[in-house]
Amino acid sequence: MKRFISIVLTFALLFGIIAMPASAISAKAPANTVDAAETDYNGYPFILVRGMEISLLVHKLGTAEEEPAFRGINAGELIFKLLKAIANGIVHWNIDYFVDDVIDYVDKTLGLLACNKDGTSKYDVSVQEYPLALSNYPEFVNSLTDDNEWGILKTACEKYGSKNVYYYMYDWRLDPFMHADKINDMVKRALEDSGKDKVNIVCASMGGIMTESYLYKYGTQDVNRVIFLSSTFCGTYVTTDLFAGKAVIEPDALYNFVYQKLGGSNAVIGLLYRGLEKIGSFERIANLGNKLIAKIKDKVYDEFLSPVFGTMPSLWALCLPDGYDEDIEFMFGGKEDEYADLIALTEEYQKMAAARNEFLQEDEDFFFDIIASYGTANIPVYLRGGENGDGTLESGPMLGFAKVARTGQTLGDGYKGQRVSPDNVCDLSDVLYPENTWAISGSPHVACHYGTDYSDFVFWILSCEGRVTVDTNPKYPQFMKSSDKMELELYK
Repeated sequence: MKRFISIVLTFALLFGIIAMPASAISAKAPANTVDAAETDYNGYPFILVRGMEISLLVHKLGTAEEEPAFRGINAGELIFKLLKAIANGIVHWNIDYFVDDVIDYVDKTLGLLACNKDGTSKYDVSVQEYPLALSNYPEFVNSLTDDNEWGILKTACEKYGSKNVYYYMYDWRLDPFMHADKINDMVKRALEDSGKDKVNIVCASMGGIMTESYLYKYGTQDVNRVIFLSSTFCGTYVTTDLFAGKAVIEPDALYNFVYQKLGGSNAVIGLLYRGLEKIGSFERIANLGNKLIAKIKDKVYDEFLSPVFGTMPSLWALCLPDGYDEDIEFMFGGKEDEYADLIALTEEYQKMAAARNEFLQEDEDFFFDIIASYGTANIPVYLRGGENGDGTLESGPMLGFAKVARTGQTLGDGYKGQRVSPDNVCDLSDVLYPENTWAISGSPHVACHYGTDYSDFVFWILSCEGRVTVDTNPKYPQFMKSSDKMELELYK
């Protein structure tokens, strides 16, 4: 029985590790909604740089053989493959057989996403792009749903008219500096189309590092305002940790994740989880999981994580400076010549990170604002997986390196700071840009859904002239709470 449990847990951990770098596996595809309003608009053109979305990548786009690059995970097929892998492992009494079966299944599901050793796409994978104003794509506009990036576009089209709205859709795996060139082309096109001298940009999730690359390479002179929304503009812990091989489960992180994701809000279930935590069940499960990770880690990295995710330039752009050298050594140690071109790109990303403060603040006519969430557990399969987040990414980097208590904890009794949240969880005193950073408790990743208070808040910032700070509007203070429906509440 212990062997059986070990095998099941191994699969769960492996799946978590693989899923974590691709933080947005299953956003909804657009469904028919309403036509966008075509109204006169005298403001700046609007550009949305979306976040990572695996399901939008296409293999052999525009051909008779076109298919999703990500096959998707069918529950029935997954269960069958899992049972087959478990049986194989038990029959041979060797966990390697189980791992081989799992890696084979995951490779068939995600393998088309792999890049070459120089960071270019290994297979004919691309995305449907929208290089012109969205008024040129009425079928797409009329299909926008209310959630996430679709909701942002839907709101923008209604407020500004689709002739003033642009959507940067891209292959998120590839070099951010290549995307900087394409974003620059879109900016220039928007300026030419509108006759304006600047644009506004909202960049969500992975769009943060893409937009930062554009600003670094081309400057800020063509941009009025950028809103970094649940953004990767400062990198992520998950990439930095996993690229260093720091796949690990901490008991408290596991407990908080299970508690939040599997019904801990229910009184009876919550009591059960707390009881299991008190008797050390989560600690024992974490210890078992870490032993299993140690056994399978080299195989999983060598045969899947490194050749697929480790070759994606965009993920290297998310590696934090304090972990970069360790990441390079773990992923490419002894193989530096093979990966020389990719390593050269990673070095440029580190130069960009070092120059961030300079190029974001050198132009007094360029404005930027940062909005991110905290209060939700992330997948607890990496060293800092217990850090506070929004269910997808960690709050600290998204907020410009905020000091945030671990999920389920506070900063402690008597904690002092100039900009501490009323719930004593988040301290923005020493973030990169304290006067332009908002932290919202309880909202999900990229929470700007159509028709919500959260959306009203974001578009209020876009409507403002000049610099906006956390003190500009009492309706939108630096710290707010979000309901499940993204209704923003003030702390009382």
